[in-house]
Amino acid sequence: MKIDMHKQVQKYMKNLDAPTRKKVDNAIEGLKEGKGDIIKLKGKNMFRLKIPPFRIGFTLNYADDVIEILLIRPRGDFYKHL
Repeated sequence: MKIDMHKQVQKYMKNLDAPTRKKVDNAIEGLKEGKGDIIKLKGKNMFRLKIPPFRIGFTLNYADDVIEILLIRPRGDFYKHL
């Protein structure tokens, strides 16, 4: 599967320190294989991946074989920005 990140997510990733960015990158790569703490969000057509203290919001497009990363935020901010 291909991973597509929104522009806002790319900007947020650039502002993270190197070890945190690597941790998040590894978790995103694990999405291709379905690894991690993944849950479908109630009332949304979206999933979340938990990487303490962050949450990654994404959607799956099976027709185009794409994982679309929509949001990366710390836990408290993540649920406010949905």
